[in-house]
Amino acid sequence: MHPRNPYRIPPDFKELALKFPEFRKHAKQKLSGKIEIDFKDAAAVRALSTVLLKRDFNLEVELPPDRLVPTLPLRLNYLLWVEDLLQSAKPPTEQLVHGIDIGTGACCIYPILAARMKGWHFTATETDEVNFKCSVDTLERNCLQTHVTVVKVSAESMLHGNIDTTKQYDFTMCNPPFFDSDSFGPKSRSEKRPSPMCPKSGGSTSATEIAVKGGEVKFIENLIKECHELKPCVRLFTTMVGHKSSLVPIKAFLKEAGACSWNETEFCQGRTTRWGLAWTFCDNIVLANPLLSRRKNNVKGPPPLNYSISREQWSSKGEFSVACVLLKSVELLNSLKMEIRKVKEKKDRKAVEFIAKENTWSNQRRRQREEKRIANQGFEQPELKKAKIDAATLEQQNNHKFRLKGLLLVEETDADFISLQLQWIEGGLGRESMNQILQYMKNHLLEK
Repeated sequence: MHPRNPYRIPPDFKELALKFPEFRKHAKQKLSGKIEIDFKDAAAVRALSTVLLKRDFNLEVELPPDRLVPTLPLRLNYLLWVEDLLQSAKPPTEQLVHGIDIGTGACCIYPILAARMKGWHFTATETDEVNFKCSVDTLERNCLQTHVTVVKVSAESMLHGNIDTTKQYDFTMCNPPFFDSDSFGPKSRSEKRPSPMCPKSGGSTSATEIAVKGGEVKFIENLIKECHELKPCVRLFTTMVGHKSSLVPIKAFLKEAGACSWNETEFCQGRTTRWGLAWTFCDNIVLANPLLSRRKNNVKGPPPLNYSISREQWSSKGEFSVACVLLKSVELLNSLKMEIRKVKEKKDRKAVEFIAKENTWSNQRRRQREEKRIANQGFEQPELKKAKIDAATLEQQNNHKFRLKGLLLVEETDADFISLQLQWIEGGLGRESMNQILQYMKNHLLEK
């Protein structure tokens, strides 16, 4: 998931159920006390998206029951990636960002999120009459008509004849139909497990939203042809891709079409993986994706590190609660000269983002032994030897404004256990540093 995606920390369903009656009726409590919903139930997913838009973005949205339900983590992953591309392409700072959303869907999800979060402007197109009317209603309900315009178009043309070519646009977005209307989804590797036509979550949808003749490869190839004609007025073109196997033929077609630069990324959220593809016909733009570059340089974010504390272990520390464990954890991070940001407050789950501008945690045990020896012997403390760092590692670390950015999640797993989770987000220092920080916390967290 994108580092800036607010749903890296999943929403608290219990909190949502208590606050929103329309969500509460879909929430179910497990024997463990945990609240969950059935993600195969379109009504439940629709309620979840609606209340999250209301709570987190102050957006009032009504989603029709027979249309595709937008899941927010995926939509935000795509939108934040586009923002990264714009920053790497260095758009003029004095002009407003203006994008095009091709097939905007039932609630104009990308434009309303971008308008609310970033103040961007959008021209959105839609072929489906129900989606078009719902999108117009959404804009009016949220007073976003000055930022977003929805245009009703025919299915024969995605861009050509549908936008004002006298204007300049920064980018396009598109969430294409992934499946071929002539078959029941993409061919499966196993005949016993045919690929479904409908999405795994929120399966209520119209056929035109998820299927098109020729599938997504043909759809995107046609899109690229139209993009080539509009290259004088659009700087970047992007699309989502539903199947990894589609990337090879699409990129081959991009090369034939004369694209000057293109890039791809992977959107991971829950059990769903999608891909993003961006290209440009401007020879002065070189597309760069920070997330993809990190993977290519083998600096991919390591998996989270976990540490569990029992009620018995904490007995001498006072109240055994998520708040108290987080407070002590933040004190330890502060002692390492960490900068603490973005506190996520929930009853049984709290998180902070921490940033280190220097390495203050290496050799902590050796430092402690040396300080103890000096205190006992009364000698002046000699300067500790510095660990050797190879030139490549040093250069990699210095390329960042900070050495390390991470996420600390403190969560109640049951009545007698609280877990700590350390997750690397970005920075030149990786898993070894996270291990050292976790070890430091283990050494001091239970001290009196």
